[in-house]
Amino acid sequence: MELESKIGFMQGRLIKSINNNIQCFPKDCWEDEFPIAEKLGFKKIEWIFDSLDNPILDSQQHLKIKSLCEKHHVSINSICADFFMTHKLFSESENEISKNLLVLENLIDNSSLFGINIIEIPLVDSSSLKSDSDIEEFSKNLEKIIPLIERKKIILNLETDLPPQKMKKLIEDMSSNNIRANYDIGNSTSLGYDMEEELSLLKNLISNVHIKDRKLGGTSVPLGTGDANLELFFNTLANIGYEGDIIIQGARENEDQISPEDTSKRYFNLVKNYLNKYFK
Repeated sequence: MELESKIGFMQGRLIKSINNNIQCFPKDCWEDEFPIAEKLGFKKIEWIFDSLDNPILDSQQHLKIKSLCEKHHVSINSICADFFMTHKLFSESENEISKNLLVLENLIDNSSLFGINIIEIPLVDSSSLKSDSDIEEFSKNLEKIIPLIERKKIILNLETDLPPQKMKKLIEDMSSNNIRANYDIGNSTSLGYDMEEELSLLKNLISNVHIKDRKLGGTSVPLGTGDANLELFFNTLANIGYEGDIIIQGARENEDQISPEDTSKRYFNLVKNYLNKYFK
């Protein structure tokens, strides 16, 4: 398998931002990215799920999505479920959590129908696990979903800002191998974590990675301009035997001066060069 077939992009990054949002589902033009992805060489899309008005929940739309995937030689292996940042699975009323769990169950069912293997639950920023009680409540609620994900063969990836030891404990305390970890190099850099320690500690639990760059204690910046040590990251990633997808979630550049397509092309080539250097 060619190394570049591992490289994917976060949905929406190949086209201009919508309402100045760095990340959201491009509901009026989501089809437009498929030919651009093929042109740039991307083989994977990480789908964004941030509202109930999403074609991934509509089985009638699956044929259209599959047709575009086949036509442009792009696959969808993962979903970034940003919906659960504002509709949390903890620290909400019992009624709200029940409703949110039903949405997750529906997403799992539809992902299974479509052949999507990974659903990521972001637990950062507004949905960060701030206390041990948050972790306990979240784990208790997620346990209710485990029989379904095991039956449907879906991996739930947790993206957290927890220190690596706590992250590992959170996952290992769950009663399923279908609960895994997403690793985001940008977030880790911003938090000042030791990348080699994290990757070595979590290596067998990581099933998806996000590539972006951030300043220490700061926000996302274009790839190669922040404090993320990409050289060390890809070297360590190869050393731990990582075999999953590599999803580019890089910062948007000034879209009045540089098109999202040109930015994405540069990011793709940057990641491809690192893969060729360390994964061969």
